[in-house]
Amino acid sequence: MRRPENPIDPQAGPVQCFAYELRKLRDEAGTPAYRAMARRAGYSAATLSQAAAGERLPTLPVLLAYVRVCGGDAEQWRRRWTETDEAITGRPRSPEEDTDPPYKGLTRFEPGDADLFFGRDQIIDDLLKLATQRRITAIVGASGSGKSSLLRAGLIPRLRHSDAPTFDRPPCASSLQAGIRHPPMAPV
Repeated sequence: MRRPENPIDPQAGPVQCFAYELRKLRDEAGTPAYRAMARRAGYSAATLSQAAAGERLPTLPVLLAYVRVCGGDAEQWRRRWTETDEAITGRPRSPEEDTDPPYKGLTRFEPGDADLFFGRDQIIDDLLKLATQRRITAIVGASGSGKSSLLRAGLIPRLRHSDAPTFDRPPCASSLQAGIRHPPMAPV
């Protein structure tokens, strides 16, 4: 049994109206399954489904493949796509939209972005405590999980503006000054 698509309000905006009309085209073609459409279109079922989801305007090649599979007029849909694209890019942004987005994509946050870097207070507190009490603190995580941003926009600004008392050097440094020798560290 197929999963029903989420409803779209064609009055919600140009993208939603476009997706609503695209769904109507598919309905007129007999509502083929997206998997069947994918075999003929050369795009995945997920990509074709997303084209009619109403969340964003599909790319023109995806749209034309969708239209071709559903037996629509490619030139008519190309014009509709261009008009919708112009309506999106040409419409003025609302005051809520007229701010820089807090998410930087794949670009890491830098110390100057500390005011945009939020939601990690507890881990920054834990990291600050570790960094001031240990000689070495390692941050490990998957690629792209935010390790560099955590350090640059989280820990560094917190270290610079911390009201916490300054900490003595970790015990190892003071014991070296006192002439105490420690066994060499095992290779990692």
